Amino acid sequence: MTKKQFLKKWGIGIILPILLIILLYVIQSILVHFPNVCEGYSKTVFGVLSFLPVKLSSIVPISLTEVFVVSLVFSAPFLIAWLVIRIVRACKKKEGKKFFFRNGRILAWSVAVIYLLFMLLHGMNYTRCSLDDELGFGVNHYSVEEVKEAFVWVVDELNACRMNCPEDEAGVLTYPDGIEAFLNDMPDIYQNSAKYIPQIKGNAGRPKPVMLSHYWSYTNIVGMYFPFFGEANINTDLPFPAIPMNVCHEMSHVHGYAVENDANLAAMLIGFYSDCPQVRYAAFCEAMDLILLDLVVAYNGNNVELDAFLSEHPVCMGYFRDQEAIAEYWEGINPPKIIEQASSAVNDTYLKANQQDEGEKSYQMPTSTVTDFYMIYVRSQLEGT
Repeated sequence: MTKKQFLKKWGIGIILPILLIILLYVIQSILVHFPNVCEGYSKTVFGVLSFLPVKLSSIVPISLTEVFVVSLVFSAPFLIAWLVIRIVRACKKKEGKKFFFRNGRILAWSVAVIYLLFMLLHGMNYTRCSLDDELGFGVNHYSVEEVKEAFVWVVDELNACRMNCPEDEAGVLTYPDGIEAFLNDMPDIYQNSAKYIPQIKGNAGRPKPVMLSHYWSYTNIVGMYFPFFGEANINTDLPFPAIPMNVCHEMSHVHGYAVENDANLAAMLIGFYSDCPQVRYAAFCEAMDLILLDLVVAYNGNNVELDAFLSEHPVCMGYFRDQEAIAEYWEGINPPKIIEQASSAVNDTYLKANQQDEGEKSYQMPTSTVTDFYMIYVRSQLEGT
């Protein structure tokens, strides 16, 4: 074999796709230090590339991701058996080297193309500007009185929203026509809110219910974005109060926010501006968790005064019924530790491989987020009226 033939056979067939994979990873690693570059990509090119997958998948009423994964699982034993048979035959004919090269070339190029598509449809979005930075959050320090003011706003809005929400027979938050109707309505609900937030724009697709949702819960998976289909997949086995923010989170991935705390923040903002009482209420439930942590820090261990303040601003009983329903659900699941740990390890590794050094901790929003929003967008607006 001449040098030219060797380069053509191995260089193009094997080495080139491997170099492409490495190059894509290196580019992502570099771009994380230049977020403005990918911010422009996320707000322009990404929207064009993801438009067709999002719109086509929205036409299909079932989760294409679930169909793909289940089909792959069930077909895997047959594919493995077929591959073993072919390997044995090739070895018997003394064509093993030729067989492994030919299939290795196909595998290398397949992985390279899939990785390229992943980067274009999701991976590059991990390197864009933080939504916190865009909104001016996380750089301000607040007094105890300012945090208290923001807390009162959260409680008042949460209570007002909960009063306008229908309940089931157990007094738990629900949606009038069921979860399917809610998911069908969510593209419009999300887009209507996004109009008020210039930073959040993109293609809105219909979130999909997962038929195997109950089994998802054993892995602590409440939602999943699959970029190749532009599809937000939702665990619908959960009590309804836990679903709206999960839906908004996955839809924020569809809109180009790959980093988990950015998707959480985008989801909460969508809720704040929503005219759907269930979505708005769910956002203030999320805000309640954050602002309570802010209060604890602000009071600096003075639990007597903190308890006195909280007793002056009680949260409605509906909120506690909803939280109890969610807690009871997870107590009933009680997945084996090994499954939880495996699922967590896979997700943590995936996030770190995409330049998220904090791994699963990247889901956590700064606690000052709610006070930031209140002071910058709510209080300033009230003072201007």
